[in-house]
Amino acid sequence: MANIYDKILRDARVKLTEMFDRNFTRQGFFGKKWVPTKVSKVNKAGKVGSILIVSGAMRRSIRSEVRGNAVVFTSNLPYTALHNEGGRFAGNVRAHVRKVGGKFVRVRAHTRQMNMPQRQFIGDHAEVQKALGDIVYKNLQKESEQLVKKFGK
Repeated sequence: MANIYDKILRDARVKLTEMFDRNFTRQGFFGKKWVPTKVSKVNKAGKVGSILIVSGAMRRSIRSEVRGNAVVFTSNLPYTALHNEGGRFAGNVRAHVRKVGGKFVRVRAHTRQMNMPQRQFIGDHAEVQKALGDIVYKNLQKESEQLVKKFGK
């Protein structure tokens, strides 16, 4: 039989995974809406999509597991942390042609620094703390009821 810590961590992993996944549907982090991009992203079907859901790859890549006394969330995609935390990054610009003042000007490929606004979907929040408190309380209730049944009054 698993001990109470394992049960709490397992329940917390399930609940937090569900809560963080719902942030994609809500388009924000527990009520704090994400900043939209300047140009709306278009999904593969040609429809204007959600802020962080174009193909759904990032949302599907998020994994959770219990490590020691913690629930850890990971992703194999390199840009997941950048979206969650925000920050600066170097972006590649392909060579292209631009029309300037009626003339076509060739622009060489280059990199430029860009800012990514924070669009947090995983992290600590009051609702997360409340959910964890509820999980601990319910597990302690179940454990105490089992002890009473086992050892009597």
